[in-house]
Amino acid sequence: AAGAVVLLAHWDHIGLCRRTGDRICNGAVDNASGVAALMEIGRALAHGPQPRRDILLLASTAEELGLLGSRAFAKDPPLPVRSIVAGFNLDSIAIAPRDAPLAVVGRGQTRLDPYIAQVAKVTGRIIGDTPGADIYFTRQDGYSLIEAGVPAVMITSSFADDRWLGPYIEQHYHQPSDDPADVVELGGAAQDADFHVALARFFADPAKYP
Repeated sequence: AAGAVVLLAHWDHIGLCRRTGDRICNGAVDNASGVAALMEIGRALAHGPQPRRDILLLASTAEELGLLGSRAFAKDPPLPVRSIVAGFNLDSIAIAPRDAPLAVVGRGQTRLDPYIAQVAKVTGRIIGDTPGADIYFTRQDGYSLIEAGVPAVMITSSFADDRWLGPYIEQHYHQPSDDPADVVELGGAAQDADFHVALARFFADPAKYP
């Protein structure tokens, strides 16, 4: 009755992407990192205090084909879509080093911003001034929730600075080299996962987020 918070990450990738040689696009950062974080966030939440609101963990498919899985969820969710109070997408989080600032993809597009700022203050995280990150706003699964009327954003340190994101996009994005041995940076990813635990607990409390 109090509503629900949704955390989501897409588990699909593009599979075989070359005719010869190393043909498999592994998708370690995009988006095994997001799914791994989703699982660990769920584990942490399960061992914490019982939240007032439900927290749903959604591993969506077919994001690479046009957000098909998340749009299917938004069209036919297991609870009334109007009862979902907020959504947070995790995608390609294993790029930035520890203590990097956060980028809010979709900043200024929902009513979530001041509440996210509260969580950042309590957890000691800095939200950077990253307008360039919004080019990804409509290209990530959280946008499917936006289309259904649910306020949703993607919060990640990976998109906070092009020093880290740029080389990944240019050299590894949708390539066989998106491999755990080559590109995964766990410092920022671990902190981002911890931040989403705090975020989920905050938004699952109606006294903090009406």
